[in-house]
Amino acid sequence: MTNVLAMDFGASSGRAIVGRYEEGVIRLDEMYRFENVPILFDDKLSWDINKLFLQIKQGLKNSLEKYKITSLGIDTWGVDFGLIDEYGDLIGVPMHYRGVDTEKILAKVSDFITLQDLYDSTGNQIMKINTLFQILSIREYYPDQYFRTRKILMVSDLFNYMLTGKMAAERSIASTTQLTNPYSKEWSRTIVNNFNLNSQLLPEIVDEGNQLGYVKKSLNFGDIQVINVCQHDTASAVLSIPATGPSLFISCGTWSLVGTELDHPILNKKALEYNLTNESGFNKTTEFLKNCTGLWIVQELKRNYHEDGIELSYEEITKIVENTTVETCLIDTDDDLFNEPGDMRERISKYASESGQKIPQKLGEFFKCAYESLAKKYNETIKEIEDATGESYQDIHVVGGGSKSNYFCQLIANVTQKDVLAGPAEATALGNVLMQLISLGEIEDVSEARKIVANSVEIKRFEPLKSKLMEE
Repeated sequence: MTNVLAMDFGASSGRAIVGRYEEGVIRLDEMYRFENVPILFDDKLSWDINKLFLQIKQGLKNSLEKYKITSLGIDTWGVDFGLIDEYGDLIGVPMHYRGVDTEKILAKVSDFITLQDLYDSTGNQIMKINTLFQILSIREYYPDQYFRTRKILMVSDLFNYMLTGKMAAERSIASTTQLTNPYSKEWSRTIVNNFNLNSQLLPEIVDEGNQLGYVKKSLNFGDIQVINVCQHDTASAVLSIPATGPSLFISCGTWSLVGTELDHPILNKKALEYNLTNESGFNKTTEFLKNCTGLWIVQELKRNYHEDGIELSYEEITKIVENTTVETCLIDTDDDLFNEPGDMRERISKYASESGQKIPQKLGEFFKCAYESLAKKYNETIKEIEDATGESYQDIHVVGGGSKSNYFCQLIANVTQKDVLAGPAEATALGNVLMQLISLGEIEDVSEARKIVANSVEIKRFEPLKSKLMEE
């Protein structure tokens, strides 16, 4: 039996999960779970990177108490990064994508390059949180930090550096930066030159499966190989989807990534108009997708009620929603109004009032609004993807936390009028584990990996029923 450790970081929580592989079946054993809570650093929303590294060490400690661990892989959200100085030290802490002021920078982009050329050069959805705009913001507002920087490391690459002392940029996480070429999947010379960036700040890009090095002896964990998995959590999740043909996927966590897997990027006018993105997956495949707000609004509503003394599990929330027969308002879940932490009840009410809709009154109505609005957003995005690719898809693979809710999966099936295949819920951790096993030679390739997933995890199918939301 081979045991590998997946450190899976989401934007709101993280887990240490041991993957145990034997006789064609993978079993996951969660060893440690922790919250990922941003901090204020120099009055800027930031990631508590030192605490998160302590969580990695705790995850290793817990895992080694029960298993012999061969290797470790880390996946995280995209776009955020740390700055390394000439001494190899971290400058401050990585800023949080919700805390970086890039509005003015985004407005100046046309001074450097047209939006069409920016899209053609990177294939990335143009979002104010993208790494490129964050770097330009630091150069503009914190020049002392920028000019002290010798290397820029994405958060997952930063963790790997802290574990091994070695710097590299894994390809899938690099592809979230708006700094890579969509065809070569290497750093884009066009972007580096047009924005007058120092190319020496960007580390060498390595493939997923690269064995980066062993955990430093000073950390006292023994000989554990650190492997560059598909470090963007979406890429890891897609790797684990047991698709047998062309299909769509929704990776549903704090963010929702709605897309399809292709062997080439899509850079046509419709893709730009719809603001769809091309990111790198395993074997340089293209994940053609859109980043949408995911369960963020639901998570914030849950937190809002917790602060009022009302404790609710997600199972309890969905039961309440299912029993809420009152029709509620619909919101644009990607509206800037819902971007920042805060009281989502006030914001939903404001949106409803300003759009001439009925304002929710009860707890169930607020949550119903969030779920139904999210399903509607998925449907809009799927139509855009089908229009841009010229393809029609019947199956949607829903993975991640959202796949555990039968209510939500049925709602998605109803609104999209497509079959929903739910699972694996731990798609990202499973994809992380699979990539390590491929690197170690335990699994031959991705095709075999997906067959193993089908043997290891229950996949539920939800067929579409008629829905009023289809008509709205």
